[in-house]
Amino acid sequence: MVFTKKTTKTPAVMVETKKLSAKDTCDMGSCCCKMKHFLVPVLLVINLLLVVWVLFNQMNLEADRVGGRDNYKMVQQIYKSDAFKAQQKQQIEQALQMYDQWVTTTTPTVDTTSTTTSTETPVVTQ
Repeated sequence: MVFTKKTTKTPAVMVETKKLSAKDTCDMGSCCCKMKHFLVPVLLVINLLLVVWVLFNQMNLEADRVGGRDNYKMVQQIYKSDAFKAQQKQQIEQALQMYDQWVTTTTPTVDTTSTTTSTETPVVTQ
């Protein structure tokens, strides 16, 4: 006995393309589209102004932290001096040496040269 499978025809899908005009792309009318095109550059300019304002205030915060603009200028001179840079470099090198010594003394060493195995069986006592 031969079984045959019923085949059903799949419906054909029709795709219709339509060319959209400029007024069809905006759902709410031309006023809304014009406002969108105007709003994006305005928001970008506002964003730029806010970033500049925040960065400027950050400089003022740093100046206030050291006691004013004059002190801030003196601190900048200290940071730019070669003696300060050399001192910081020396302190960083000392910290690295201390860290390296700490790592070598606290890291357990594993002896991989001995390959002897024990043939003794453990004794269990009760």
